[in-house]
Amino acid sequence: MGDDNFASEGARDYLSLLAAKLVATITEIYREKDRLALDEDGEAMFMPSVELLALLCERYALETPKPGTVKQWEERYLRVYDRSAEDCYPDDEFRKSRRKVIERTFHWLLSLSESYWDG
Repeated sequence: MGDDNFASEGARDYLSLLAAKLVATITEIYREKDRLALDEDGEAMFMPSVELLALLCERYALETPKPGTVKQWEERYLRVYDRSAEDCYPDDEFRKSRRKVIERTFHWLLSLSESYWDG
């Protein structure tokens, strides 16, 4: 037991609950094609949830989704992004930059996942 804010068993349980809620949000949006659209929940909730999940997993060594799951999320979201980004983001440079941010976010979570499940 440590003296940080998440050292107690109850606080660790709370962190796990938050991570589970993020995974549930990501999964729910992932499964509903219309919600995954950039101008729906894709950019408003899906990608922010992926980043928050990576942040919590890295900072507090939480269990991550399995690598295959993260790869599926990434592949589908990038397909959605590539099909519709031009309609949502008219500026070509912004679209390219935004796609790189999305890729980096997924690669961050994937590397955490691979370390967690292989280690």
